[in-house]
Amino acid sequence: MIEIREIANKTEYNLLLISKQAPFTQAWFYGEWQEMMGRKVRRFEIIRPRRTSLGLEKDSEIIGFFQIIKYPLSFGQNLLYIPHGPVLRIHQIGGRGETDDSFLKEFQDKLFEIAKEENAIFVRFDLHFHNSNYGSKENLDKYFKKVPNYAYYSVYFQPKYEWVLNIDKPEGELLNSMQPKNRYNIRLAENKGVAIEIIENNFEKYFEDFYSLMERTAKRNSFKLHPKVYYKNILENCKKNKNVFLVLAEYNDKILSINIILLFGETAYFVFGGSSGEYKNLMFSHLAQWESIKEAKRREFRIYNFGGIDGEEQKNLGGISFFKKRFGGQLLEYSDSYDLVIKSFWYRLYNLRKRYWR
Repeated sequence: MIEIREIANKTEYNLLLISKQAPFTQAWFYGEWQEMMGRKVRRFEIIRPRRTSLGLEKDSEIIGFFQIIKYPLSFGQNLLYIPHGPVLRIHQIGGRGETDDSFLKEFQDKLFEIAKEENAIFVRFDLHFHNSNYGSKENLDKYFKKVPNYAYYSVYFQPKYEWVLNIDKPEGELLNSMQPKNRYNIRLAENKGVAIEIIENNFEKYFEDFYSLMERTAKRNSFKLHPKVYYKNILENCKKNKNVFLVLAEYNDKILSINIILLFGETAYFVFGGSSGEYKNLMFSHLAQWESIKEAKRREFRIYNFGGIDGEEQKNLGGISFFKKRFGGQLLEYSDSYDLVIKSFWYRLYNLRKRYWR
């Protein structure tokens, strides 16, 4: 019998116990980012009993974690979201007496209970281990509602597709795996005198430059930003947790781009980046990404995650997706997003509004 238990102690929420490549959106500090914006965050562990070879209960083991974020909506309503979660040990689900259905039923019941407590219209999640048996479409469709394509467009929800690069190999091999034009652009930026600086502290000194570059990037590529204070809070939190570095590209003492590289588990994440529209012929963005990768390698991280790219359901990143793929790597695909609908009337209104704004 699976038990889902709420926890409030940071030391108990050991996500990397489950997977060294667990997504940072399920990490404790990501919940802190949301709490700094006034959003309520609740965290849970998933436990089941161990059994002896005779089928007798021995003790319990933790097989997963998830955190759920509460977003307020109009008219006093709310939605709950589990970003790229829950995170579970694949081989622990559907084995030794537990079926896929039994886990999903327990999960559904718990989400319904939480949603009622938080006055939520619906609960949304998108699974981390999308290829596990418990996450098969047939099983999920029994208990949850697949999210329609237009509902993906929100600054709050995570991308279904990300681009990742295995950097646990020599630099020469990484360069050779890139598109030739990308190698050329990196060399060009170096030869033209673009300077790269790695920043490990004093983040507040660069914040205004960073946000200004983010605004310009968002305008050029037609995507929405979080409120300015959200990025400021993130840098303050990362400074406390010592899990980020900045990568600045400069030319003639002018900052042309600033990337934020987040560190968690075995992965370095390119979470945010802003760049100027000036001096595009210098190819400074290519060199900045390459130096970010090299710095992550120096710190012995195994994976470099470029973040979201376009897919069938999400086609709003355009040239950004193309740029990321030029460095080599592979697609990381999460499951479809699924909703547990609590209030049908409000849920229909929410989706009508999403369809209209799209």
